[in-house]
Amino acid sequence: MNPVSPHSPAPIPPPWEDLRTRLEAEAAALEADGQAAAAARLRATVDAWWQQQKEFNARIQEVLGVHHEINNALVGVRGNAQLLLMNGAGQMQGLRERLEVVLRESGRIQEASGRLRELKTSFGGVDPHSRAA
Repeated sequence: MNPVSPHSPAPIPPPWEDLRTRLEAEAAALEADGQAAAAARLRATVDAWWQQQKEFNARIQEVLGVHHEINNALVGVRGNAQLLLMNGAGQMQGLRERLEVVLRESGRIQEASGRLRELKTSFGGVDPHSRAA
């Protein structure tokens, strides 16, 4: 089960799943109409397309997995900026404002990374925040 944050829309099923179902129904209808050869050709085409779609989805999931690397890097950036803010360096004139900019902008990057995670999930990837992960 994918948790939906209040900032993200509910997941939308990928359009290719509905298309595959409709094409398989069309093949069944052809077969029922006595057009077994046409049904077999359609099924073969659907099977070949579906295999390509699954390979494409897997590649997209792999590429969108970059959100994890981004978040790992941001932990270091944000943590160090917070540490600097808490010690004497964070009280230096001008430095505090710059560190706050680092924190604010890294927060924006974190939000964008979250959208990549959501997109990865829509391609069949596992959401690392779900209980099933």
